[in-house]
Amino acid sequence: MRRLPAVVAAISLALLATPALAAPAAPPPAAARQAPELSPAPPSAPLEVQRQSLRRQALEGVAAGTTAAEADGTLPRKAAVGKRYVELAQERKDKVFVILAEFGDQVDDTTEFEGKPRFGGTPGPRHNTIAKPAKTDNHTVWRKDFDQASYQRQFFGTDPGAVSLRNYYRLQSSGRYDMDGQVSDWVRLPWNEARYGTDNCSEPGQCRTNWDLVRDATNAWYHTERAKGRTPEEIKAQLAEYDVWDRYDADHDGNFDEPDGYLDHLVVVHAGKDQTWGGGDQGKDAVWAHRWFAYWDQAGSAGPAGNKAGGAPVGDSGIWAGDYLTGGENSGVGLFAHEFGHDLGLPDLYSSDGDNSVNFWSLMSTASYLGKGRNTTGDYPGDLDPWSKLQLGWLEYTEADAGRKTRAVLGVSGYNTEDPQALLVHLPPSVTRTDLTDPYEGGSQWWSGTGDLMDNTLTRTVDLSGASGQPARLDARVWYDTEQDFDFLTVEASTDGGSAWSPLPGTVGGAAIPAKGISGTSAGWSELSVPLDRFAGRSVQLRLRATSDGNTHGKGVTFDDIRITSGERELLRDGAEAGANGWTALKWSRTEGRTGSAEHPRAYLVENRRYTGYGAYLKTGPYNFGAGNDSVEFYPYQQGVLIWLWDTAYSDNTTKGHPGAGLLLPVDARPQPLRNADGTLLNARAQTFDATFSTRPSDEIVLHKAGVPALIPSRPGVPVFDDHRGTYWNADLPQVGVKVPDTGTRITVVKESSSGAQTTVQVSPSA
Repeated sequence: MRRLPAVVAAISLALLATPALAAPAAPPPAAARQAPELSPAPPSAPLEVQRQSLRRQALEGVAAGTTAAEADGTLPRKAAVGKRYVELAQERKDKVFVILAEFGDQVDDTTEFEGKPRFGGTPGPRHNTIAKPAKTDNHTVWRKDFDQASYQRQFFGTDPGAVSLRNYYRLQSSGRYDMDGQVSDWVRLPWNEARYGTDNCSEPGQCRTNWDLVRDATNAWYHTERAKGRTPEEIKAQLAEYDVWDRYDADHDGNFDEPDGYLDHLVVVHAGKDQTWGGGDQGKDAVWAHRWFAYWDQAGSAGPAGNKAGGAPVGDSGIWAGDYLTGGENSGVGLFAHEFGHDLGLPDLYSSDGDNSVNFWSLMSTASYLGKGRNTTGDYPGDLDPWSKLQLGWLEYTEADAGRKTRAVLGVSGYNTEDPQALLVHLPPSVTRTDLTDPYEGGSQWWSGTGDLMDNTLTRTVDLSGASGQPARLDARVWYDTEQDFDFLTVEASTDGGSAWSPLPGTVGGAAIPAKGISGTSAGWSELSVPLDRFAGRSVQLRLRATSDGNTHGKGVTFDDIRITSGERELLRDGAEAGANGWTALKWSRTEGRTGSAEHPRAYLVENRRYTGYGAYLKTGPYNFGAGNDSVEFYPYQQGVLIWLWDTAYSDNTTKGHPGAGLLLPVDARPQPLRNADGTLLNARAQTFDATFSTRPSDEIVLHKAGVPALIPSRPGVPVFDDHRGTYWNADLPQVGVKVPDTGTRITVVKESSSGAQTTVQVSPSA
């Protein structure tokens, strides 16, 4: 196993030695309110959808056991998926560019949306205008002076024991990943916050006016530097230090360690509270904390030379801003760590509608809002889950097969020790079946598959060398059921061996194919026709490409009766009846009749959670709004073995749409509902506080609703998980429990050392 580098070990020991602060006394009864709202996720840029799709396909091999770990027990640096590459292990030192931006005095009172003012609002806010929390408010982070030096420490502090973004990721990666950077002085934007942060728009998630925040913040910084007397060449040389990573492998050569013309990591800290905590005086005019790619809709026309992916130019520097993240003035390390996780490619693990079982168990859910006492909520992040570490190449794990006797000694999950951080138990795949439509002819048809974050292709080479002077055409029958304007089918061509692809014009159902591709739902089978005349006299690669975003999706796309002709000659006729027949399918498949089926790898991830490193804040940070608007009470999540179900049949954790199932969900060892004194259910975050399996009893805790206490007594340890005999889902909590597959697998906590630093688990057949 990999040893922890000395500097990272010092960070861990300093965190462990920090004494936990006692929770404050219960406040007097008052009107209850909800915890911070979770930011509505904006739709991902197409490049990010593609990156996520490639990564998911590579990771499916890990769950299935076909992708081998490196010698040190982690993932390889990159993987090939078809003719594309995707970066897996993140082992490097990045530079992060941070701009502090306060809002200006200009107010737009004239632009309308649906007959009402779209922006409006009041001037500002400037920085250092957040009101000091009232004495009853024991959670809001506040400093008298949010100056540049305080953010330099917050983002890049390296003192052992200091909670900074840099120290957090150094420890999560066990020294494999590091960062550095510079925080700017506060710059002034031209507009008030409402002009950027308004929720008045027809776009899902967040409004694209947020992109103007990035444009104006980078330009304000640039012109401030010019006003100091710096030359454009000096500024460009500085920014070039922040462009050394080719995030999306723009030139498709598999080399991610090269410039791509965009700032690698851009953070804009805006004045005032972000809308996650209600937005302060700006309310719904405040900017939501989020991560996005600015102006991705201008891909092809805007961007640096040779890589026009959209974005905003940083003055006249020649460097562009694309990917970015933003948060409010008093947002703590936790929120920025969460958004930075997105910047590294991690998805949200909370539910976009309601609850699930993750809660404070992962940074990519609500562990971004932990603390260490009064007015620190959000300043002390909790650990990443093992799946997030796995895909970043930071998890040292050992493996086992479902139901096969295996014993493993696990170290703490927070960072590498002499023992593995997790046990990955391979399970039989799940199978999903989708009712489509009857084939146009014969008994089979080609199907794109279905799901979120798809980028699935069906590719072949066509020799048109003998077609010079002859009209050439692709004709086919197509049926589609996709999310209108968000999921697309395109027919694309490549003449350079598959490095670059271009969408082809044509018709579907007699109408021109839209520029973005075919979208929506067809009324039965439609006739597709795509001219290929431009490729006459040479060989060309053609592909059918089905893509989807990360939200709603339909059943996908089917093709049948595919014909390629040159003049009167028929070069190809394929009805999906004769196997692959020259096609290379990436996630496409042939159906049997009208039913499409797909196998999905899945696994259990077993980890040993302890109050060490950033895991210490699971003891001090979970909170409950049990008394009033401003006061919270703190309670401890429990130590022990946490078992996660990873199921690649799902692309999200929104269990409201699929109760008991999701991409990655921790199994609750005690799924029986916990209730308030009046018999109503405790909030979901409290329901899973004792989800861990252990030989030891749980703590007794007291939580309040409207000031009335509810005692949750200590309960005996639950050392055994059994997916054949056990039930871990309850109809009273349909979104919080987990419906585990019956694979005949038992996982037993055999022994826990006195400190918990070593825990022995055994996989065996169900009794």
